[in-house]
Amino acid sequence: MSETVVFDKIFAIHDQAVGTLRSLRIAPYPTQYKKYFDEIFIEQADAALRKAQKEAEAVDTNSSDLARYLDIAHRTLITFAETHADISAVAKLQEEYIQNASEQGIERCINFIDGLSALSDNMLSELEKAQSTINHLNTELKHAQEQLTTDPLTQITNRKGLLEDLEASIEAGKNKKLPLVMMMIDVDDFKALNDFYGHLTGDKVLHFMAQSIKSLIRGGDKVYRYGGEEFIVLLNRCEHDQAFAVADKIRTKIEHSHLIYSGKTLQLTVSIGVTTHHEGDSFESFLERADQAMYHAKNEGKNKTVLID
Repeated sequence: MSETVVFDKIFAIHDQAVGTLRSLRIAPYPTQYKKYFDEIFIEQADAALRKAQKEAEAVDTNSSDLARYLDIAHRTLITFAETHADISAVAKLQEEYIQNASEQGIERCINFIDGLSALSDNMLSELEKAQSTINHLNTELKHAQEQLTTDPLTQITNRKGLLEDLEASIEAGKNKKLPLVMMMIDVDDFKALNDFYGHLTGDKVLHFMAQSIKSLIRGGDKVYRYGGEEFIVLLNRCEHDQAFAVADKIRTKIEHSHLIYSGKTLQLTVSIGVTTHHEGDSFESFLERADQAMYHAKNEGKNKTVLID
């Protein structure tokens, strides 16, 4: 079974699992998600997909996302315990110092103040060290989170990141129409290109597409690799009359670009489906309109831009 087929089948099961959790109004915590994903997988997976799963499980998981999270969490707990142990030790030493001071009034008072001063300095030092460690761990955690939503090939946000980014907009758009535009962009004849030139060339094309689209949109807009040779673009603060123009600008730029790879000039085109947000849109309904528009563009001969509103 090819990686593309496995990818599509697993994401179909993923979508069903998320849809089930949403319909039951269950928060998609990892344990809940895994439960429903596993149930659907058992029901739907054929022999080939089960074999692919076993092969994937045989791969070293030390570098997996879960392993990285567990490692960071483990080190965080250790650091927390060590830090508080250090602070407790400092406080205990200072308490012993004060308790053992001379009983004479003025000398005890001076020793007491000196002890508090030393305690304050030592506490501050330990807290600064703890804060430095916490900052470092937060940076690692942020990087790990970014890796979860970054497509390793194209270095743009992946499908998981798209779902997360759209979550707030979908919620905000339950009772009003938003100035939000979605484009679905599909590379024309990508399979033929992949078969003829090879997968390395195909990977180069996908990276080129991602970076080209990214360069043609505004800073507040975003491009995602949705899967295979499909990309999604979200345009914020974009009205209906602007949507088609922006999308067709991308299509035209790609058509007139000339990617040279291994001495070969590749002529690339894309088909683009465009839609605007409707009041009450779910992620699925919003995406479905963009998908329909893209397929209309394909059916009209490719290298087209079609808007469905």
